[in-house]
Amino acid sequence: MEEMNRTVRQATANQAAPKEVVMQRTLNWFVISLLIASIGAGIGNQLSPELYFPLLLTEIILLVAAFIVRANKSAPKVLGYPILIAFAFVSGLTIGPVLTHYFAIGAGNAVLMAFATTTVSFIAFAVIGAKVKKDLQAMGKILLIALIVLVVVTLFGMFIPLTSGTSTIISGAGALLFSLYIVYDFNQMMKRTITLDDVPILALNLYLDFVNLFLYLLRLFAGRD
Repeated sequence: MEEMNRTVRQATANQAAPKEVVMQRTLNWFVISLLIASIGAGIGNQLSPELYFPLLLTEIILLVAAFIVRANKSAPKVLGYPILIAFAFVSGLTIGPVLTHYFAIGAGNAVLMAFATTTVSFIAFAVIGAKVKKDLQAMGKILLIALIVLVVVTLFGMFIPLTSGTSTIISGAGALLFSLYIVYDFNQMMKRTITLDDVPILALNLYLDFVNLFLYLLRLFAGRD
């Protein structure tokens, strides 16, 4: 009985947490996920290239698991935290070799420029999304369709070589898409009812926005070198 009462009190506390508290905790975990990814990137440089696709598959599985936990009301929401940590670490493992490649070909400045631009852009678009008065919920469907198209085109490009001009257009479109996702995600955090249970998936959304914007900007800047 005492355990049940404790569970009820905890659930009530999660529901009653002020939005500012939820937002701050989300941002804290977003930063933590970036730090974990940085550790993963450092380790990823030492791994065999044959592990890249298994790690990529693991990354996809963890991403699906995170959204399943969020959608399943009976699933313990605390599972979201280890999934977020694992996803950030594994994605860092896959990003590490990419960064090493760019440094190896003399595009180190592009990496630094992409990171700086991503950081400044993320903050700017976050402020815009949080401050805009209009509810941008309808934009979610458009962004999802654009994301699916981007993924399909990217997969297509893995099998059929693309021209440098086409690659630049795709990179620009990807950077624009995830810039809009930053605006959208912060807008929805302000407009929707969020609780502490939502923190892991919210932090994961922001992490995906940041990392993907960084990677697309990196391709753009490296293409200019």
